[in-house]
Amino acid sequence: MNLSYNWLKELVPFELSPEELAKELTRVGCCVEEIEQIGDDWQLVAEVTTNRPDWLCHWGIAHEIAAFTSLKLKLPEITLPKSGDEKITDITSVINEVEDLCPRYTARVIKGVKVGPSPDWLQNRLRSVGLKPRNNIVDITNLVLFETNQPLHAFDFDLLKENRIIIRHAKDKEKFTSVFDEERELNASMCVIADAEKAVALAGVKGGKECGVSDNSVNILLESAYFAQTSTRKSSQATLLNSDSSYRFERGIDPGGVANSSARAVQLICELAGGTLVDGIIDTNPELATPWEVAMRFTRCTKILGTRVEPRVIEKIFIGLGLNSIEKNPSKIIVQVPTFRQDITREADLIEEVARCYGYENIPTKIEMPQKMVHLKPDTIAKRKAIDVLTALGYNETMTDTFVEKKWVKEFDSIAEYFSGEYVKINNPVREDRPFMRVTLVPSLLEVRRINRGSKQERFFEINRTYIQKNKDEILEPTNLCLIDDRGIEFVKGAFETLLKKLRIPGICTFTPINEERKGFADTTVTEIRIEEKVIGLCGNISAKAINTHDLLEKTSVLEVNFDELANRGEVEFKFKALPKFPGIVRDISLVVNENTKWSEIESTIMEKPEFIEKVEFASCYRGKQIPNGMKSMAFSIYYRNPEKSFRDEEANSLRDIMVSHLTGKFEGSTIRK
Repeated sequence: MNLSYNWLKELVPFELSPEELAKELTRVGCCVEEIEQIGDDWQLVAEVTTNRPDWLCHWGIAHEIAAFTSLKLKLPEITLPKSGDEKITDITSVINEVEDLCPRYTARVIKGVKVGPSPDWLQNRLRSVGLKPRNNIVDITNLVLFETNQPLHAFDFDLLKENRIIIRHAKDKEKFTSVFDEERELNASMCVIADAEKAVALAGVKGGKECGVSDNSVNILLESAYFAQTSTRKSSQATLLNSDSSYRFERGIDPGGVANSSARAVQLICELAGGTLVDGIIDTNPELATPWEVAMRFTRCTKILGTRVEPRVIEKIFIGLGLNSIEKNPSKIIVQVPTFRQDITREADLIEEVARCYGYENIPTKIEMPQKMVHLKPDTIAKRKAIDVLTALGYNETMTDTFVEKKWVKEFDSIAEYFSGEYVKINNPVREDRPFMRVTLVPSLLEVRRINRGSKQERFFEINRTYIQKNKDEILEPTNLCLIDDRGIEFVKGAFETLLKKLRIPGICTFTPINEERKGFADTTVTEIRIEEKVIGLCGNISAKAINTHDLLEKTSVLEVNFDELANRGEVEFKFKALPKFPGIVRDISLVVNENTKWSEIESTIMEKPEFIEKVEFASCYRGKQIPNGMKSMAFSIYYRNPEKSFRDEEANSLRDIMVSHLTGKFEGSTIRK
């Protein structure tokens, strides 16, 4: 936006230099990027933000200057010249067929004008904002544009067929030539201003050549309208035509100032080009925009800004901005917002105006930054740990849709039965093909596997909510953990056991065969997962039918448990202790035991005598020629440490011998492998 320094000074009698004015305008948000002297004037080039189209004119900028200088704004007084006896409705008419594209259209007619050069002051004013003078009629419309932000267009009234205006959609492939001889082909989505035969202007963009004002024009019809932003933008982009008018219509003009700007132009035309105003105005929607009221509490302003601005200062700011006070008391102020400030609709907008004009530099800032530690819930800590553990084991985390397909509902009834509930059905689902909320994560993860079926030995996991319809009025939302792994059931079991260890969950985890067929699983080897005899989930290989349903290429093993059970059992708070002062010592043992003996049983037996035992690590399981039939060798290491002193070999050997005696006495027929 190009601004004239002298023009602004006429509107507000400030004493700022061009540089000082530029600095102050930039401070309130209207960034002035360049200053150039043109004759005895200075042109200020400002960057106007899209939310402030009222800054695209001198009157709008003058309101800002009046607000931050507390000076009185002196806008020109608009008085219409005396009109003739002829009525405008007797000589012309306006038909608006597209009120959505042109919400308001006004027309005035002036007869007997004399088209010629503009006076020097008008030409200099236009040059100061980068415009080239043309003739007095066109120059006046441009002056009012940069004065009030209202685009105007003057038609040669005698060249309009049947002397009337029709606002309509363009005809498909209708030809149009602008005032600058730019030929375009229009389409039916565009809005045009037409006479009885043809389009004489592309609405909001440019006027047409055939009815433009020339040196021979005597009678003119002055258009002042409000065109829709989107329609104007689309027409401008489609035709590659743009103008100062389209730039403003695209950003939004003052819908309530249409007739006022027209009156300002008529005043200047009759003064500089002569002529007589035809009595009356045609206005298709005079009630389009009326001012509205917005209230601001002084206490709220103080709380938001962090400092108190005196009510009298606030009132002066609002008056300068054109926000007239209609009520004021010790607690609040109510202002009437003019239609050119479409951006002010609520209390926060008024507070922003106070901050801008009062000066952000005058609002104290708090240097300290208060910090408050947020204590995470146990389930959140457990989930984060689980994600870290499983990703470290090579599993890929997934986040699947809460809603599932109908064909998946009965696919894993065995899991649904385990969780003791039914699927929740949605009456108005987001997707018609997914009307149910999941009660298990398995089908969703199998779908993820299908999408990634081109890769080999994939493994995925998800920790997420499921939804169980317990009864008509009760829906549970437990969090489940689901693993799928192409490598086999032993891998999902191993990953789960590792997770239990990292979560420090006490108690022994067991996988108990169900020995009966379960829907969705491949055989009768499905196992229940128990911790301290409480069932928390299931695992197994999926059935051939499930493989076909999800169009998989690989057999897949799955494990699903109630993650809430794990989170509630785990030790989420870390306990630290000092590093040991003395070294530990290791003793290895190979125990030959019955084939049915589990490592977990051996481990728990060792921990029955925990004296000086720091940890126990499983090494290997061996079956071979040296081992009797029905027996196996379990090798493991026991780490001993005395916090008071270093162990001597004979002391460690004695502890080892005590443990061997304890183990062989516990497991019948067991011996130490030599």
